[in-house]
Amino acid sequence: MRTAKTYLVEPLIGTIRIVSIPAENRLGVIRSLIECDLIDMVRIDERHAIVVDDSGLSETLPCVAELEGYASPLAGNLLITGTDDNGETIDVETEIDEIAARLTIVRPVLHPVFETLSGPLIFGSRLAAMEVRIERNSPKVVSENSN
Repeated sequence: MRTAKTYLVEPLIGTIRIVSIPAENRLGVIRSLIECDLIDMVRIDERHAIVVDDSGLSETLPCVAELEGYASPLAGNLLITGTDDNGETIDVETEIDEIAARLTIVRPVLHPVFETLSGPLIFGSRLAAMEVRIERNSPKVVSENSN
């Protein structure tokens, strides 16, 4: 049975890794990896596409991914596939490092702000506020041998 080499991007944990998709029940496996039922395709170039959750941007998001040259953010897990002339899923031709360099994971990071408490019977600090910063990183390439 023929499998297709694809790349799975998991923005929540900030990684990209190789995943083999079997020919049998290909759509079911893809839906399971993306963790959704309704999928859509975003073209990267004439030979590659990203499979995304079609309604991912309408949900509460802990983070998103951005693709260089593509205006809209992408939500949820992403599956990068190769595509043939008929639009069928085939092996990805581009190296994983090159794909990772074209993606940016965007996530909010909370930074606590403390105030000092001092008085006759009290000394210490308490949380006064939380500042939100935006962190931007390329996904980390995870090899098959990584734990």
